Amino acid sequence: MATKTVTEEHRPTEPELNANDTFLQGVMRQKHIDHVASHSNLINQFLHLVSSSMFLYCYAILFNDYESAVYIGIASLLIRQAGHYIFEPPCHDEEQAMLGFDTRNKVRICISYGLVPFAFMAAVARNYDISLAQMLLTLTFVIVFGRVLLLWHRYGFVVSMHWYVKFITDPFTDMPAYWRSAYQVFSPTLLQGAMHQSFPETFSEPKGYVKPMSGYDKMEKIKAH
Repeated sequence: MATKTVTEEHRPTEPELNANDTFLQGVMRQKHIDHVASHSNLINQFLHLVSSSMFLYCYAILFNDYESAVYIGIASLLIRQAGHYIFEPPCHDEEQAMLGFDTRNKVRICISYGLVPFAFMAAVARNYDISLAQMLLTLTFVIVFGRVLLLWHRYGFVVSMHWYVKFITDPFTDMPAYWRSAYQVFSPTLLQGAMHQSFPETFSEPKGYVKPMSGYDKMEKIKAH
């Protein structure tokens, strides 16, 4: 994979926070940091668009059919994290500026979900009255609210809510941010450019390649002017 260079002087070791931010600014700051750190690859953006579409459907059916919502949500999570792990250039250093999980921890979370079916089989063998969906949902609550409590302990309640609101609204903001990837990923030049970004030793950069801008990039360009 491509390697991002981060100098020692600019390597973040703590989340990037600003005490002067309003609540909304704090949330959007985390979304922008997350995008810059680990959403630079077109294929990853497209997989996030697919994943977020699935998550939005899960939100719509959650209270009527929570089991289907859980299963679809887990599939969406795996698609989402595959984009990070497979296609995104190494970004561990940049991710330290985020309040959320870095890619290494996201991989551990996916492994944890993969172990749940084995725990479910053990529960069934002991005649526990619990479904696989309930176990997956319980793990999700533990992961999400465990992160909220950790951030609350370290940085205070308001900052923990910056991450929580950012997390649950990502499927909504991913749509305007990455919708262009739905057609850009079918461009041979842009696709090869994205593959070169991920696997520079295998794929060459196409002639005349210009990296496409996402919705976040366009917003930052407008602010700069």
